Amino acid sequence: MDKNQQLLRNLRIYPYFRFFFNLLIIGPILVPFMLFKGLNYSQIMILQSISAIAVFIFEVPTGAIADKVSRRISLMLSGFFIGTGLLIYIIFDSFYVFALAEIIFGIGLTFSSGADAAILYESLTRLERQREYQKKEGEAASLVFIGHAVGSVLSSFLYVRSPFLPFWCSIGSIIAAIFISFGFSDTERKKSEHTYPIHVLRSIKVAVQTPRIFWTILFAALMGFAFRTSFWLYQPYFVRVNIDIKWYGLIFFYFNMMAAFASKFLIKKYYDTRPRKILITLAFLLSATYIVPALLVHQGMIFLLGLQQIVRGLYQPTLRFYINHHIMDEYRATVISLVSLSASLGFALLSPLVGLSLDHQGTIPTYIWMGTVTLGGVVMLTLLRRLQKSRKSNRT
Repeated sequence: MDKNQQLLRNLRIYPYFRFFFNLLIIGPILVPFMLFKGLNYSQIMILQSISAIAVFIFEVPTGAIADKVSRRISLMLSGFFIGTGLLIYIIFDSFYVFALAEIIFGIGLTFSSGADAAILYESLTRLERQREYQKKEGEAASLVFIGHAVGSVLSSFLYVRSPFLPFWCSIGSIIAAIFISFGFSDTERKKSEHTYPIHVLRSIKVAVQTPRIFWTILFAALMGFAFRTSFWLYQPYFVRVNIDIKWYGLIFFYFNMMAAFASKFLIKKYYDTRPRKILITLAFLLSATYIVPALLVHQGMIFLLGLQQIVRGLYQPTLRFYINHHIMDEYRATVISLVSLSASLGFALLSPLVGLSLDHQGTIPTYIWMGTVTLGGVVMLTLLRRLQKSRKSNRT
């Protein structure tokens, strides 16, 4: 098989890998499952913080492995660790063992972070089709979200039969992704000539000294907290407005279809819009979907919460394109990992506060301060980017 055929095969199997790798149908029942296992909201959020800290610690090392060794091997290892973490949740009932599972799960996430995006972008670049990156990411994400939509309905029915069935189905999906990853071919690219520690340090230097990437790192820290937390706040709001658990699957079906619509159609509509403008708009939208449901507490606000899925559908493809466009091949996966690391750090530091707030203040006050923090953060980042542009103009 010649090089072009290998690259084209990468493009063909990429959406299928993304589909099975992300087809974890546990989303709608994850919080009820953890409560079923005897945890409270504070413990749940502490576990998510532990996972984020694991990502923070291992994000750059695993990204460097993808850069210096193999993207494909990195994706295989990712599936193995994630599947192991899910299995531990099925077998055990201890908070401390769950903490171990979250660490293993977090390591699994870091092995895929940057590696899959790098394979897609580099394959398109070698074929001189890099402008299709956002479209390809959006199409793959749309397929994932449709799978999540169907899986969401299925997971609720499975959960009623046995709380463990959605986890077993998710493990099966991860195994399928591992087998698909064997079909990827690593692209020929310039690899860093430096030793591992020097490579990491140079990647950090590149990220910090590139104003757009530095801004992206700070933006990812804000969104890593504000957007990732949104998932854990759905169930408390459902309880607050008296929605029975049997409807969770259908609600998540609606959520995932909104995300699929955004990644399939909206990304094409705003294809030529500046990526940073899209990112800032998404952050403002996210802040509104916290504040308004808190002010107008009603079951109908579920439809407004669904607008958060527009953020889910557009955020990653836009952010990854923005980063890939400004980073050289030899540092690409590591710098993408640095951005993910920033998102994980933001979530790790602040998510325990959300658990404490839910347990001691309640759902509505938590929604209000989440929206306020998100709004304030995006305003400050908008001002920062203007300052960066002003400094660049003064130097020239």
